Amino acid sequence: MKSSAVFQPISARLGDSDIAGHWQTDLKLFWQSMQSGVLISADRLTLQYYFYRVPNARNAIVISSGRMEMAQKYAELSAELVHAGYSVFIMDHRGQGLSQRELANPDKGYVSDFSVYQQDFAQFIHQVVLPSEHQNHIALGHSMGCAILAGYLQTHPHPFCAAILASPMFGIYTGLVPASLAESLALAFGAINRNISQQSWYFPGQADYTEKAFANNPLTNCEARYHWTQQLYREQPKSRLGGVTSTWVYAAVHAMRQLQREAGNWHLPVLLLQAGADKVVSNYAQNKWFEQLHPEVLHHKVTLQDAKHEIFMEQDNIRHDAINAINSFLAQLS
Repeated sequence: MKSSAVFQPISARLGDSDIAGHWQTDLKLFWQSMQSGVLISADRLTLQYYFYRVPNARNAIVISSGRMEMAQKYAELSAELVHAGYSVFIMDHRGQGLSQRELANPDKGYVSDFSVYQQDFAQFIHQVVLPSEHQNHIALGHSMGCAILAGYLQTHPHPFCAAILASPMFGIYTGLVPASLAESLALAFGAINRNISQQSWYFPGQADYTEKAFANNPLTNCEARYHWTQQLYREQPKSRLGGVTSTWVYAAVHAMRQLQREAGNWHLPVLLLQAGADKVVSNYAQNKWFEQLHPEVLHHKVTLQDAKHEIFMEQDNIRHDAINAINSFLAQLS
C-alpha cells in the first residue's frame, strides 16, 4: 500500500521506573483531558468511550482493548500516540471497564456471541470516530480486542487503512493439551451449562476478581506496570472483571475458528506483534493465521522473544522494540 499519508513516528516517553508516580502527576492529568461519552448499544447497554482529538491531526488510531481491560490502562500508550500527533479513540467493550454488564454478577466475563462485540465496535466507529473526519485510521488491538477487531474488519464496512495486532487471540494457549481437545472439552462444558441452567457458570478454574501477586504472573515482566494496573482497579473498582463464563468461552472458540477459516480473505496491511513467552494465547494459532494471509497483502510479524502476553505493559526494552516495529510498519504505509 502506498498513499500520500504521512504517519509520524511514535516514541516511548515515561519509562517503568515510577509509572505509579507518573499516573498521579502527568498521566492522570492527560487522561482527565480525554473527552468521554456513552453510547447506547442496539440492545440498550451503555458503552463507555474516550477520545483525544489532536488539533489538525490527519491520522487517528482506534484501540480495541483486551479482556478484563479498562480504557484507563491505555493511558500511557495513548499519551505516547497523542504526543506523536495521532488522535486516539478507545471504548470499553461491553461487560468490562465502565461499560454495562449483562449479568447480575458484574465480575463474570460474558458475551453471547463475538458478533455482538463487533456490532458495538461498528457503532463506535460510525457514531464517534468517523464524525471527527480524520483522513486516515489505524486499528490497534490487543488479545481479545484483536479477535473483535479482526472479525469486525472482515464483516463490516470500515475506514481503516491498516491494523496492528498485539498478542492477538486467534487461539488460546493450552500448554501440553492439544488445542482441538481443549476446545472440544470447553464446548462440551458450555453445552452442559446451557442444558442444566439458565445461569452462565464460571468456566472451571475461573472466579471473581482478586488481586494476584506479581510472581509467576503470565501477563508481564514489568513489576511496576503490573502493580500500577492493580492501583487503577483499586481507584476504579467498578471497572474490575473476574474470570470468564462458559458462554464467553463457547463464543470465543467459535469466533477464533471463524477467523482462521477466513484468514485467506484478509485484505488490510497488518503488523502482528507476537509475545515470545505468551502463555495466555496461542502463538501457534497466530502463526497459522499469519501464514494464510494473501502474499499481495502487506503483512509483517515481529516476535518479541522475552515478552509475556501484555506487550504494551512490558518492560521498557520490550515496549521500545514493539514501538520501533510499529514505526517501521507505519513508514511502509506512507
